[in-house]
Amino acid sequence: MRATKICLCQVCIFGDLGRKHGNSTPSIIRNGLAGMFDFIIHVGDIAYDLQGDDGVNGDKFMNQLEPIISRVPYMVVAGNHEFEDGNFSNFQKRFWMPTNGLDGNQFYSFDLGPVHWIALNTEYYGYYQDLGKQPVLDQYDWLLKNLQAAYANRVKVPWIFTYLHRPFYCSAAHKDDCTDPDSILVRAGNEDLPGLEKPFIQYGVDVGFSGHVHFYERFYPVANFTYWNSGCHSSGTKFDKNPVPFSAKRLNDYGYTIVSVANMTHIHVQQLSLDQDEAIVDDFWISKTKGFMASNQMR
Repeated sequence: MRATKICLCQVCIFGDLGRKHGNSTPSIIRNGLAGMFDFIIHVGDIAYDLQGDDGVNGDKFMNQLEPIISRVPYMVVAGNHEFEDGNFSNFQKRFWMPTNGLDGNQFYSFDLGPVHWIALNTEYYGYYQDLGKQPVLDQYDWLLKNLQAAYANRVKVPWIFTYLHRPFYCSAAHKDDCTDPDSILVRAGNEDLPGLEKPFIQYGVDVGFSGHVHFYERFYPVANFTYWNSGCHSSGTKFDKNPVPFSAKRLNDYGYTIVSVANMTHIHVQQLSLDQDEAIVDDFWISKTKGFMASNQMR
């Protein structure tokens, strides 16, 4: 079974994809060339690593993907593997994402059809002791202004989607992936650094995508927004016996996500498993009433 094109546009979303363990790469290229999706979002950890072997590994990875990324937009955000020697130099030099007037590829947004997409760098939190607090504060200030503008424009662009590397939530057996101090800092912040979850709730973010923990997990609405993990680095990642109560679906197969933007009120999401011959192993719709805007008052 294959994901079928049914919408204004379709996006292929994955994370944690490398050159030597790119199990999903041939399928992504083949289905992309067949027209399954219109653009790609890679939610961090690119090539493992872009800077490997003085950048040769990054070159080889980009050459692997060239058949498809030479034809469709390839949107990226930094993961922990993009941080090198106190900066993100390979990540900065290799890509050219939409400008935000502040910090290159690190955070940005764009509108496509009825969706406002926001990309953020969670590694500002993970490496703030190396980078200092200012990158977190600059990104947060930009995010608030961006969300305010997007919220005010929801009559024309009703959906707000985010993508970033480290997830707010997960239920892997290695719980430190989501309960270690750095991950909690991304979500909740502390007295010095503001976390990201509060403004997501305040301005009614509809859907969030992340990677990092190397398996697929979809959640029921969490504090009024839907959130799931698109990591696909390695199959067989162990789950916690007792998932978080709002965990709706967990899969530890190699794979990737196809998001179909059907119209102003409906989004279709399918997860393809490479371990099961590209079978669709999760398939669901997100819908909302025209004009609906979530509010922090609903929490």
